[in-house]
Amino acid sequence: MVPLIIILSVAAVIFIILFLPVALSLSFRDGDFSAKIKIAGIKVYELKDEEKKDEKSIDKTDDKSVTDKKAENSGLKKIFEHLKKRYGFAGAVREIFSFAGQVLKKIKKRLKYFFIKKVCVDIIVAGENAAQTAIEYGTVCGSVYPVLAFLESAAGISFKKINISSDFNSGNSDFAFSLDAGARVIFLIMTLFDIFSVYNKFKMRNEL
Repeated sequence: MVPLIIILSVAAVIFIILFLPVALSLSFRDGDFSAKIKIAGIKVYELKDEEKKDEKSIDKTDDKSVTDKKAENSGLKKIFEHLKKRYGFAGAVREIFSFAGQVLKKIKKRLKYFFIKKVCVDIIVAGENAAQTAIEYGTVCGSVYPVLAFLESAAGISFKKINISSDFNSGNSDFAFSLDAGARVIFLIMTLFDIFSVYNKFKMRNEL
């Protein structure tokens, strides 16, 4: 009888945990990626500004060490830089949002269980000349807006700020985003498996 009670108690605890609310915050700006996960309001995971923390512990006179450390720690930045070298800036953005679109389509039926609190995308497109800038701007817009429209129709977005602009002077492109979302633990776990499955194909296709 006692073992049965223990088993039922453990099963009840697991069931309760799986249906606890979880809040997810993601951000990528200036090459710094941060992620935070809270379950029932309690922070259980945080990844933030690893590059900057490492830089403080390195002698500022050793520029090569700082550069190497940054390259080692910024995983998402390395992926984006690899894509830029392979496809150019607009092509890199296209690949990122193609990946996001494939994930959303795979979890389409589950999206109704997610609450998207905030989505912010800030992209500056700058080519070598006006013609190239215009072409890349069109590519970026054609990659970003359909994915966000799909997300909004499937899950709804409480706050959305999308800024895609063209810069014909500086020649410096930039990409940043942030996302705040909520769901139950069980749906987040299921989604992570789907993301991993899509990422493996994305990784092979882009030789990461």
